[in-house]
Amino acid sequence: MLKRLIAALMFIGFAIAAQAETLRVHSPGDGFLNLRTGPGSGYAIITQMDHGSYLDTLESAGKWVRVRHESGATGWAFRKHMRSLPAQTNERVISSPGDGFLNLRSGPGTGFAIVRQMYNGESVYIGERKGNWVFVQHASGATGWAYSKYLR
Repeated sequence: MLKRLIAALMFIGFAIAAQAETLRVHSPGDGFLNLRTGPGSGYAIITQMDHGSYLDTLESAGKWVRVRHESGATGWAFRKHMRSLPAQTNERVISSPGDGFLNLRSGPGTGFAIVRQMYNGESVYIGERKGNWVFVQHASGATGWAYSKYLR
């Protein structure tokens, strides 16, 4: 009897875990999404989650979702500002909070020419890596090298 109960509880746990989804913050206008203590805008803000950062869903309450942010912080956020991950998992988002853009270069290093500036929230698809540099294709179609630290 006890073995059956344990097996049933494990199955329920696996079923609940299987429903969890990984999402990405999508708030290019503000550049962040508030993580709150409860499911509504009247609840206190725990932290601001950067545009492009990743979230694991824990539960839902109407248009609000309880999530665990990539930083480990847990709270509630408005579902409208989240997106499912694309089928193509090599997509990244520019996140350069200091100056708001990241240089796309003709080669893997700061000594190479700047092809264009890529702004916070814009998407790139990553390819080959060389050290801390990644060959990317920008949403505009431009290709070149970007410093990986600023890709989420």
